[in-house]
Amino acid sequence: MDVKIALFIHILSIASWVGGITVMAVWLRKSTKLHDQGLSMKESLVNVHNLNVRMMVPVAVLTLLTGLYMLVQWGPDKPLYLLIKERFGSLIVLLYAVGLPIYGGRLLKKVKAETDPAAMTGTLKRYIRLLNLTLLLLVFIIFAVTFKF
Repeated sequence: MDVKIALFIHILSIASWVGGITVMAVWLRKSTKLHDQGLSMKESLVNVHNLNVRMMVPVAVLTLLTGLYMLVQWGPDKPLYLLIKERFGSLIVLLYAVGLPIYGGRLLKKVKAETDPAAMTGTLKRYIRLLNLTLLLLVFIIFAVTFKF
């Protein structure tokens, strides 16, 4: 695979991943505010969790694979920004791909068992915080790579 094709796929998957995380966080935030008007927090969390597991995790893994391919092509002498991207980016992808589906599944079970809307809102806010933390870490890596520290 040519490095330019890998770079295109890498950037496209990062953009999709960041956009998907943003949409999921906004969707959950909206469901907590509009629960009284009939928007189900349980259904929203089920839909977001399914979107995360079925689409965002594979996109994150694709980001990791194309990034590692380009790093292998670079050679042994890498600048600092590529080392930051390699180490922290890989760690974030692995934590996201393994940790968020497991944690999201636990929160989903917890929300399905809840009947109190306040408790459901608290559980959804934890999921939202985790999505926002992932987004913040991705923005940090994009910042480091863009300015080539």
